Amino acid sequence: MDKKQIVVLGGGYAGVHAAKTLHKAFKKHQDKVEITLIDKNRHHILMTELHEVAGNRVEEDSVKISFDRIFSGKMVNVVQDTIIDIDFKNQTLKGDRASYGYDQLIIGTGATTADFNIPGVKEHAFYLWSLEDALRIRCHIEQVVKDASREADSEKRRQMLTFVVAGGGFTGIELVGELTEWLPILCKENGIDFKKEGRLISAEALGSILNMLPEKPRAKAVKYLEKQGVEIKLNSLITQVDAEGFTTKSGEVIKTKTLVWTCGVRGTEFCEKLPLTDGKIGRKLVNEYMQSPDYQNVYLVGDGMWFLENNRAVPQIVEAAEQTAKTAADGVIYAVKSELGLKAEHPKPFKSNFHGFMVSIGGKYAVSHTAGMSLSGFFAMALKHMVNIYYQSGVCGVNGAWAYIKHEILEIKHNRSLIGGLAAYKVPSYWTTFLRMYLGVMWFIEGIGKIKKGWLTDTTGSKVYWGAPAGSVSDAWASASQSVTESVASASQAVADTVASVSQTAYQTVASASQPAVQAVASASQPAVEAASSATQWVVETAASASQTVVDTVAAVSQSIAESGAVEQFAPPLLSQPLAIFTWINNTFVAQAPYLFQLMIVLAEVGIGLALFAGLFTFPAAIVSLGLSVMFLIGALAGKEILWYMAVSIVMLGGAGKAFGLDYWVMPYLKKLWNKTPLAKKTYFYLDEPEFTKRQMERKLGKK
Repeated sequence: MDKKQIVVLGGGYAGVHAAKTLHKAFKKHQDKVEITLIDKNRHHILMTELHEVAGNRVEEDSVKISFDRIFSGKMVNVVQDTIIDIDFKNQTLKGDRASYGYDQLIIGTGATTADFNIPGVKEHAFYLWSLEDALRIRCHIEQVVKDASREADSEKRRQMLTFVVAGGGFTGIELVGELTEWLPILCKENGIDFKKEGRLISAEALGSILNMLPEKPRAKAVKYLEKQGVEIKLNSLITQVDAEGFTTKSGEVIKTKTLVWTCGVRGTEFCEKLPLTDGKIGRKLVNEYMQSPDYQNVYLVGDGMWFLENNRAVPQIVEAAEQTAKTAADGVIYAVKSELGLKAEHPKPFKSNFHGFMVSIGGKYAVSHTAGMSLSGFFAMALKHMVNIYYQSGVCGVNGAWAYIKHEILEIKHNRSLIGGLAAYKVPSYWTTFLRMYLGVMWFIEGIGKIKKGWLTDTTGSKVYWGAPAGSVSDAWASASQSVTESVASASQAVADTVASVSQTAYQTVASASQPAVQAVASASQPAVEAASSATQWVVETAASASQTVVDTVAAVSQSIAESGAVEQFAPPLLSQPLAIFTWINNTFVAQAPYLFQLMIVLAEVGIGLALFAGLFTFPAAIVSLGLSVMFLIGALAGKEILWYMAVSIVMLGGAGKAFGLDYWVMPYLKKLWNKTPLAKKTYFYLDEPEFTKRQMERKLGKK
């Protein structure tokens, strides 16, 4: 039996979500079903982050996720091709490279910018609806500022330094926010004071910006933009655009060389021309299951479909794209499983569940309205980051989430992030070389010291201390403390009694001095001297006795520790006794094979030392170093020195082995091998981009 062919056209938010949903449903039926995703690019583009590229906050790689990263461990075959036509009757897609048959088809070709047929927009304005658009805007702004720095004519210079974003929706305001941060930096690099010479204008045809937000966050956005020097022109419908600027409905003429048009979107030209029932503005009509009324096996999702929910069109936002994709995918799953005789659940009609809206205004400020609650500033920006991290982790796991954190926070330039530049500065790895080697030497010395003490030859495991059994170190120290306390108390009492005796003798001597003065003095002096001498002798003897008691007690404690077989790792310990979890580990695991754990500790310390010194496997060595340090700490085996071990181990996680270490050669090779494994692809735990073996590549190309 031939496999059922399911084709997803378009790798945007809706297409990717649909393909992942289909994989989850059919991953156990790969012999019966084949899923193909077709897109003209080899990357999934994060459309909602394009303003960051246009405003030079992040590099283009931060908004691209390769389909290999998303689907390399999935049953989804990704084909890079441009589809030029669809034959719905013969169920065939015709592309530049090949033709593709289908049994079920999901169309998610997205949208494009709407110019409303305003003269000159298409010819003279910049759009922001693709990565190429964003790069084009960034390059243009960089060039026009450079040109302005060399322009002598003040009028032309003013025109060059006037930047206008048409449209007060999410895309337009987010781009304006990026420009408020970037333009002053760019102008300063070219010797221009932007505050004195530059203009940044937000032109909106309606009476307010960000109309999808409630009044409170909208007002805060306006206040913040005006504080940054943005001119917000409301009720400014642009009626004509030319090479020198534009004209509004009121007759105002603004001269500029940079007009970015973000005034709305419509269905793509490709989607609009498909022989399917039309909705509005280039979008195709669908029913509540996202099916075209013309063909039951054709579904439309995302920005290209038209569906009225409660007499309102479903908005063209990311959540709508994902939710319509889920509805369409469920319909396909039901149809295919029913044809194959498999158990299938009837799909549910589309019902939106939008959580709210978030708008970033630069890298440091945002406004949002989610779950009925409005936020602004730091918390709104943090919420936007968390939502993006959640999305990336869903698309390509921890790999994607970590990449986002690096792009948006850890590698940001010019302090343009939620926490400014606090995490952006990087210490060159060669400065950590000596620290890495020193940490290695310290661990090596610890390991060799244990070998000399017989840790490898004592097969009874008596050298291992994992807990606090009766009569052990904690009891010995407690006993020592009690003995010392009692000894000092005894000595103190003896001194007090002696001083009292001296005082009494002196008093009696003075009392007898009522005799004639000369006789009294002569008589009193001798007893006083004798009494003082006697007291001094007593104090010395008592103090010596107390000191000897302390010495004997400490010696007894040392002997007790030695006899108990405790690990003399660090002293004195930071904790008076092990934590409960450590005692549990000791009793549950270590007690079963004490010599094995004793051996593991020695080998681990020696191994860590050699690895860190040579800069080989530095990351895993640092992890083991940190783990051992924590175990020694919670086991009441470590003094304050262990905190240094832990701190330096954390520093080593940053790639210290690549500076004058063997990791410089070894890790890239191992990374390449790991990235080829099926496990790395399925778990998304590959580093950078996944790799393919020759056989995997042949299979991949063969499927295409």
